[in-house]
Amino acid sequence: MIVDVDRNPFARHPLRRYAFSWQRLAQRDGRHLDVGCGDGYFLSTLQTTTRLECSGADPHPGYLEAARHRNGNLRLHRLTVAGELPFDTGEFDSVSLLDVLEHVPDESRFLDEVHRVLSPGGLLVLTVPRRHIFSFLDPDNAKFRFPRLHRFVYTARFGRRVYRERFVDLSDDLRGDMSVGKHEHTNYRPADLIGLLRGSGFEPTAVEGANLFWRWLHAPALLTGGRLRALLERLIYLDGVIFKSANIHVAARRVP
Repeated sequence: MIVDVDRNPFARHPLRRYAFSWQRLAQRDGRHLDVGCGDGYFLSTLQTTTRLECSGADPHPGYLEAARHRNGNLRLHRLTVAGELPFDTGEFDSVSLLDVLEHVPDESRFLDEVHRVLSPGGLLVLTVPRRHIFSFLDPDNAKFRFPRLHRFVYTARFGRRVYRERFVDLSDDLRGDMSVGKHEHTNYRPADLIGLLRGSGFEPTAVEGANLFWRWLHAPALLTGGRLRALLERLIYLDGVIFKSANIHVAARRVP
């Protein structure tokens, strides 16, 4: 397969992390692991548009089931939140962590595990929220700061059953997407993030940013539909292209 990197399938996606990550991975081959793959949205597209042999891993059984439904050819693995990654040392040539690191209970230990399963010189693609002027709007912190309001809004949008599965049933050691025992969704300063990466044996090769006002738009977009949602997502996309302050996107090489 010859991959045309100028035809990025996520080029117009409102969340710029997908376009950044696909662009860094598209010309590679070998075995790729997407940790925190969710419902397989990014991973499924990556598999069908590149030469990579794709695997996904996630601790949430509902997400993994959705990923299997989306693409039955994906190799999927169930994780434990605080456990080791269930893979051999050096098993993968590239790993992606798309808005995952901020959810884990021990970032350094987790990055050490990612380093272990990557082959020497392998590529890590990582995206996280950046600490900036609007970090207080982070919706993943609402469940801790405004639990009743969060329950009302989430239940109204997704129903009581989904709310209970995500935020009441903690058998998978997750409260929503957050590890049980962690009470804040981390927003990173670039220097702190790079320090974490270097401490676990990674050397950044590209650091980019995206967005500024998107938190003002993202939650309303999730709660609406139709033309209004399409308009809000278009504004999120433009915000990501114009501004560079609210998210950090990193490509890093595993130092042997």
